[in-house]
Amino acid sequence: MKKTILLLSISMLTILSCANESSATTTMPDVSKPEAVQKFNLAIKKVAMKKELAPATPRTSAELSDYKKEMLLPAAKDLIASSGVSYAEIERQTRGDREKILTWAVQVYGEYNKQTNKNYKSE
Repeated sequence: MKKTILLLSISMLTILSCANESSATTTMPDVSKPEAVQKFNLAIKKVAMKKELAPATPRTSAELSDYKKEMLLPAAKDLIASSGVSYAEIERQTRGDREKILTWAVQVYGEYNKQTNKNYKSE
Protein backbone atom coordinates (compact mmCIF):
# COMPACT_ATOMS: atom_id res chain seq x y z
CA MET A 1 0.00 0.00 0.00
CA LYS A 2 2.81 2.42 0.87
CA LYS A 3 4.59 1.60 -2.40
CA THR A 4 1.43 2.30 -4.37
CA ILE A 5 0.88 5.66 -2.68
CA LEU A 6 4.55 6.57 -3.14
CA LEU A 7 4.45 5.58 -6.81
CA LEU A 8 1.22 7.52 -7.34
CA SER A 9 2.71 10.60 -5.61
CA ILE A 10 5.82 10.51 -7.77
CA SER A 11 3.72 10.12 -10.90
CA MET A 12 1.54 13.10 -9.98
CA LEU A 13 4.58 15.27 -9.22
CA THR A 14 6.11 14.37 -12.57
CA ILE A 15 2.94 15.20 -14.45
CA LEU A 16 2.52 18.51 -12.63
CA SER A 17 6.16 19.38 -13.17
CA CYS A 18 5.91 18.81 -16.92
CA ALA A 19 2.67 20.76 -17.12
CA ASN A 20 4.25 23.76 -15.39
CA GLU A 21 7.31 23.59 -17.63
CA SER A 22 5.34 23.74 -20.87
CA SER A 23 3.24 26.66 -19.68
CA ALA A 24 6.35 28.61 -18.70
CA THR A 25 7.74 28.50 -22.24
CA THR A 26 4.55 29.72 -23.90
CA THR A 27 3.73 32.66 -21.65
CA MET A 28 2.67 35.91 -23.19
CA PRO A 29 4.41 39.19 -22.42
CA ASP A 30 3.30 41.56 -19.71
CA VAL A 31 3.81 44.46 -22.12
CA SER A 32 0.95 45.88 -24.19
CA LYS A 33 1.40 46.66 -27.88
CA PRO A 34 1.84 50.45 -27.48
CA GLU A 35 4.36 49.91 -24.67
CA ALA A 36 6.27 47.36 -26.74
CA VAL A 37 6.35 49.73 -29.71
CA GLN A 38 7.63 52.53 -27.50
CA LYS A 39 10.28 50.23 -26.01
CA PHE A 40 11.41 49.15 -29.50
CA ASN A 41 11.47 52.79 -30.66
CA LEU A 42 13.67 53.75 -27.70
CA ALA A 43 15.98 50.81 -28.41
CA ILE A 44 16.34 51.97 -32.02
CA LYS A 45 17.20 55.49 -30.85
CA LYS A 46 19.70 54.13 -28.34
CA VAL A 47 21.39 52.06 -31.03
CA ALA A 48 21.47 55.03 -33.40
CA MET A 49 23.16 57.21 -30.78
CA LYS A 50 25.75 54.57 -29.88
CA LYS A 51 29.14 55.37 -31.41
CA GLU A 52 31.44 52.53 -32.35
CA LEU A 53 35.11 52.36 -33.02
CA ALA A 54 36.20 51.49 -36.54
CA PRO A 55 34.58 48.18 -37.47
CA ALA A 56 36.74 45.12 -37.95
CA THR A 57 35.01 44.38 -41.24
CA PRO A 58 33.68 47.01 -43.62
CA ARG A 59 29.88 47.34 -43.59
CA THR A 60 27.38 49.33 -45.53
CA SER A 61 25.48 52.00 -43.64
CA ALA A 62 22.39 49.77 -43.51
CA GLU A 63 24.14 46.99 -41.59
CA LEU A 64 24.27 46.85 -37.81
CA SER A 65 27.12 45.47 -35.77
CA ASP A 66 26.56 42.34 -33.70
CA TYR A 67 26.68 44.47 -30.56
CA LYS A 68 23.88 46.72 -31.78
CA LYS A 69 21.80 43.74 -32.89
CA GLU A 70 22.09 42.29 -29.39
CA MET A 71 20.93 45.63 -27.96
CA LEU A 72 17.79 45.55 -30.11
CA LEU A 73 16.96 41.86 -29.65
CA PRO A 74 15.06 41.96 -26.30
CA ALA A 75 12.85 44.86 -27.41
CA ALA A 76 12.29 43.17 -30.77
CA LYS A 77 11.15 39.93 -29.12
CA ASP A 78 8.81 41.85 -26.81
CA LEU A 79 7.33 43.71 -29.77
CA ILE A 80 6.68 40.51 -31.70
CA ALA A 81 5.23 38.86 -28.60
CA SER A 82 2.90 41.82 -28.04
CA SER A 83 1.22 40.95 -31.33
CA GLY A 84 0.05 37.65 -29.87
CA VAL A 85 2.95 35.33 -30.71
CA SER A 86 4.51 33.39 -27.84
CA TYR A 87 8.25 33.54 -27.19
CA ALA A 88 8.48 29.81 -27.91
CA GLU A 89 6.83 30.38 -31.30
CA ILE A 90 9.28 33.19 -32.07
CA GLU A 91 12.19 30.87 -31.35
CA ARG A 92 10.62 28.05 -33.35
CA GLN A 93 9.93 30.16 -36.43
CA THR A 94 13.26 32.00 -36.46
CA ARG A 95 15.43 29.27 -34.94
CA GLY A 96 17.04 32.02 -32.86
CA ASP A 97 18.36 33.87 -35.92
CA ARG A 98 18.83 37.51 -34.93
CA GLU A 99 18.36 38.77 -38.48
CA LYS A 100 14.97 37.07 -38.82
CA ILE A 101 13.83 38.29 -35.40
CA LEU A 102 14.83 41.87 -36.16
CA THR A 103 13.24 41.75 -39.61
CA TRP A 104 10.02 40.40 -38.11
CA ALA A 105 10.05 43.11 -35.42
CA VAL A 106 10.52 45.85 -38.02
CA GLN A 107 7.53 44.47 -39.95
CA VAL A 108 5.35 44.51 -36.81
CA TYR A 109 6.62 48.01 -36.01
CA GLY A 110 5.79 49.23 -39.52
CA GLU A 111 2.33 47.67 -39.47
CA TYR A 112 1.58 49.25 -36.10
CA ASN A 113 2.70 52.69 -37.29
CA LYS A 114 0.74 52.29 -40.52
CA GLN A 115 -2.42 51.40 -38.59
CA THR A 116 -1.87 54.25 -36.14
CA ASN A 117 -1.45 56.74 -39.00
CA LYS A 118 -4.53 55.36 -40.73
CA ASN A 119 -6.60 55.76 -37.56
CA TYR A 120 -5.23 59.26 -37.05
CA LYS A 121 -6.13 60.35 -40.57
CA SER A 122 -9.65 58.96 -40.29
CA GLU A 123 -10.38 61.09 -37.21
